[in-house]
Amino acid sequence: MLKRPLILKLFALFLFIDPLLRISFISISREFTFMDVLAKTFTLGMADFFNFWFLFPLSGILLLSVKLYSYILFIGIQLYSLYFHINYESYSWPYLSEHPSSSAYVLLTVNILMVIYLLMPRSREIFFDRSLRWWERGSRYTINEPCFAVIGDKEIHGKVVDLAFGGALIELDENVPTDTLINLDFDILNKNIHLKARIVRIIHRDNKPYYGTQFIFDSKLQKFKLRLLMFSVAKVSDYEKFR
Repeated sequence: MLKRPLILKLFALFLFIDPLLRISFISISREFTFMDVLAKTFTLGMADFFNFWFLFPLSGILLLSVKLYSYILFIGIQLYSLYFHINYESYSWPYLSEHPSSSAYVLLTVNILMVIYLLMPRSREIFFDRSLRWWERGSRYTINEPCFAVIGDKEIHGKVVDLAFGGALIELDENVPTDTLINLDFDILNKNIHLKARIVRIIHRDNKPYYGTQFIFDSKLQKFKLRLLMFSVAKVSDYEKFR
């Protein structure tokens, strides 16, 4: 959570404290004490209680999870809030007046601004493109171990330059296009590693192509074994950690 973009953490913080802000604004605008309004919230029906105490904090959690489904649910919750204010019944909870208070509209405006910000193409990319979520990338280690990349019936010699849990940067003796599926075979810590991978990018350094690959796991067991291996790699001094 700590590595997420600051703007998302600020949005989430606002959503977490939203119920307390509403209690404060209601107590001020209706001349009730804070404790009176707080006590009233605990006598609400189940649906109203959930909407008041959990709806916006839940949307804050969804925002911090930074997933495609959480993005859709977050937008949905904000639209529901807008619908609630548009269809507000006079003198009903929580505002107890003919119209929602001005403070309620302030909170609603902040929520709408959040939605507008997250609907902008560059803002929503982080939810749709996993490669942009840098905090999800595991530590990467320089290993420089020889490898073989098998493409169909062809075996190409190369080198695993660096390794992370999600993929590896490799150097190959022959040119290979992006989006190629390969079977990667190499040894590390006296263990043979055989993984499927997809070449997702080509990086040119010193006039040589290097291939960024993303691992494709056949099973959860295979993923678990690589996780254990990366834990072992982190414990030895032979490989340099650079991220």
